[in-house]
Amino acid sequence: MRVVLLGPVGLISPDGAETEVREGKRQAVLALLAARMNQVVPVARILELVWDGDPPPRARQALQGHVAELRRQLSDSPLAILWDDLGYELRGAPEAVDALEFRRLVALAARTTEDEQAVALIRRGLGLWRGSALMGVAEGELRRTLGVELEAARVLAVEAWADRALRLGSGGDAVATLEEAVRADGLRESLVGALVRCLHQEGRQSEALEVYHQARRRLRDELGVIPGTQLQAAFATVVACSEHEAAGAAHSRSQSLAPTAPPVPEGAASTPVLTQLPRLPGGLVGRDRESRWLDRECGPGHEGAGLALITGPAGAGKTVLAVRWAYAVAGQFPDGQLFVDLHGFGPQEPVDAHAVLGHFLRALGVPDEHIPEDPVSRAGCFRTITQDMRLLIVLDNAPSAEDVRDLLPAGPGCSTVVTSRSQLGDLVVMEGAAPLTLGTLPLPEALELIARLAGTERVRAEPEMARRLAELCDCMPLALRIAAARLAARPRWTISALVDELEDERLRLGMLQTIGDSGVIAALASTRGQLTPEAGRLLALLAIHPGGEIDGPAAAALLDCEEAAARKALDVLVAYHLVSEARPGRFARHDLVRLYCADLLASEITVCHRRQSRARLLDHYIAVTAQAASFTHASKSAPGSPSARTSTVKVRFHDRQGAVDWYQCEEAAILALIRMAAEDGEPDRAWRLADNCINLHLGRAAPGAWLDCAAAGLSAAKHSDDTYALMRMHYAVGSALKARGRWEEAQSEVENALACASSLPAGEDRLRCRMALGLIRADLNNLDEAIRCIEQALDESRELGHVGAQALALSNLSYLLLAAGQPAAALDRARQATAQLPSRSSSVTSLAALLNEIEALNCLGEVAKAEERLAEAIGRCRARGHRDYEATAELWYAELLERAGKESEAHPHRAAAAELSAGRGKGWKAERASAAISLWSCENR
Repeated sequence: MRVVLLGPVGLISPDGAETEVREGKRQAVLALLAARMNQVVPVARILELVWDGDPPPRARQALQGHVAELRRQLSDSPLAILWDDLGYELRGAPEAVDALEFRRLVALAARTTEDEQAVALIRRGLGLWRGSALMGVAEGELRRTLGVELEAARVLAVEAWADRALRLGSGGDAVATLEEAVRADGLRESLVGALVRCLHQEGRQSEALEVYHQARRRLRDELGVIPGTQLQAAFATVVACSEHEAAGAAHSRSQSLAPTAPPVPEGAASTPVLTQLPRLPGGLVGRDRESRWLDRECGPGHEGAGLALITGPAGAGKTVLAVRWAYAVAGQFPDGQLFVDLHGFGPQEPVDAHAVLGHFLRALGVPDEHIPEDPVSRAGCFRTITQDMRLLIVLDNAPSAEDVRDLLPAGPGCSTVVTSRSQLGDLVVMEGAAPLTLGTLPLPEALELIARLAGTERVRAEPEMARRLAELCDCMPLALRIAAARLAARPRWTISALVDELEDERLRLGMLQTIGDSGVIAALASTRGQLTPEAGRLLALLAIHPGGEIDGPAAAALLDCEEAAARKALDVLVAYHLVSEARPGRFARHDLVRLYCADLLASEITVCHRRQSRARLLDHYIAVTAQAASFTHASKSAPGSPSARTSTVKVRFHDRQGAVDWYQCEEAAILALIRMAAEDGEPDRAWRLADNCINLHLGRAAPGAWLDCAAAGLSAAKHSDDTYALMRMHYAVGSALKARGRWEEAQSEVENALACASSLPAGEDRLRCRMALGLIRADLNNLDEAIRCIEQALDESRELGHVGAQALALSNLSYLLLAAGQPAAALDRARQATAQLPSRSSSVTSLAALLNEIEALNCLGEVAKAEERLAEAIGRCRARGHRDYEATAELWYAELLERAGKESEAHPHRAAAAELSAGRGKGWKAERASAAISLWSCENR
């Protein structure tokens, strides 16, 4: 089965039979998943593209229906649509999608040096097209992005075919296809130029001239411009060809394609220009993808500005990549290859651009007496001389865009590669540079580098240790080279011996230095020298944050500044590749940078300032976790919470899901902060931070993490000499144990919490403990004791006049009565609970009571009423953002419809339940146990 995107979107079986995909939205879903074959496409992105940024309220259900139908159509093929936590994925062989197979063939053609083979590959690729891309898909963002992208790739393939065919002397073969492409895009000068050359090569000069003049008139009338250099060159070739040359077509074709030598500028010598490229180091591996990117951006025939910008952290191998590629293509730049190290990073002063221009002009044969002294004239002289040249320039270690601008050649046949540790955004914006960020080596290439330098046999003998060595070096080429060189210099060492030394974080950076004091520390230090004072201070303070990622508000807490100032400092660190924006608003460091930060913290930040920064960070997380918890359950922070000390920066959550997503990103860091605070003599901050996280764990699929957090909080509370803290943390540990099904241990912890609460004034905490104890006893199949416990909690809540607690107790009684086989009594308690709360409330207690009421109605045979209430429950759960309860309601609705024989209506609800419960694990069941609440708030939002 093959997916067709290059024409009417649909499916074709191996025997050639077409399977129609009806309905434009379904075609759009198939097109989007096929274009991202073997990648998960988030549901939100699918809805945005398929419904052109305006999905209707039931778009998600419609999407599930389209996916179900596509799965049916693909059921007998190797292709399958899979569901992931984030979205859908079309799994299968890429060649089963014509668009991907087209791209593969064209890419193969680009890599081959054999023109005949390249032409055959391109023609195979173009033969897959059956019309315009994405036919049948409605106009919208998907057509504007994917459709336009595919059509652009088609045009590039046609141009590549023409270029190769011209070299073979068979340009006439491409004429028909070029004519069709020009009719579609007659303002694309490269396309028109290719058609002009192919017509000329076939001996059709008059038609070639007519095509040129038509294009010239259109450019003048529609764009107000004259033809560019490429189209004018094609025209000149035709005009220069005489009748005699036309008769001798074969000789003329080869001569018209031969490169001509550039004119020798006035005052310039005629001696050949020698290459200035530095010697390449040995043991180079990998970076093939990046080399192909350079081929596209800077190779002969490039379409863009011929200006590539390679950026990345210190030690990533930017210079090596640029110089290696320059050597590989040197023969295609017959006027020479110039190189200069601008010394933008390091102890030396940056090289002056004015001096570099003088160096370049002399290398190009201009005598000293003809080199202008003033900067403007010197730069103009360089541009004039390079106008008609085919020259390659490598500008290494550029400190800024300003230092590079005057060194850029003017000729369309020239290319320039710039490397820098800074992002040089101005060069991209103002000069049209194509940026490439060079990161770490892929693991196989890192292992190849170790093997190349230290010996293949050593890597084969200890493959796991070699992988660990690569990981300890962050797969960074500089660190890998130093580590491998250590092994090469010590033939008796094993890789495991070196790994053992590098595992000690105190020694690792020192081990990755050379005797000459070059290495990771030196590279990072030279980069740090370029930072602003705030960014340099933040780099050191990042060592206090224990997480793999940090956001702007947490950075502001460390710096004790406004979030905008912290974000500016983070942007500087990103610009110099000391941190990376792993996802929007969240910044990550490599391990070697993390260790360097720790060194800076120890050497440059006083103990007093470290403690102050750590306290601000803890207070920030206490404040933000309290805010996040208020979106999950409307719980108050523990009395006495240090609100006066909280961060001045506020993280704003718009809904429950945003709060949960934030906590999932921060969970590991928060657990580490709790433990760190306890160890540093801050038990009060430690247990309060753990206490805030209780509600953030509710409904999560990882109760183990919850238990770790609660246990760390309890350990801190035991050092606080605070009965209230002990009560809260015993209760938290008990709740986490309950979530893991360890009910006997949970009962013991909650009994401890209740004992602590009994020595405190009567209030909601005692009710909380009693409620949880009742539900745990229900888990232990002691329903009578459980009901008595909840009824006691109900009586106490009435004595206190606590309406929210009464509603919660009534809801939980309803749950227990259902378990005891008393649906009528359960229905009464559920409705009493609902009556205590605001009408159509979306609080967790209200949703739980509603679900209990629905099951009671179902047990009593009142199916119509149950169905009516289920529809209401789904809407309210969705509005609240409570995925567990929504999954429960969707599943019950599906089962109710199935029992009524309404299979087709039930399917979307069952699919929605499956999607909502994804990631909950095989043991997840959307049953009435979901409607019980042990962690609760007496204030119901």
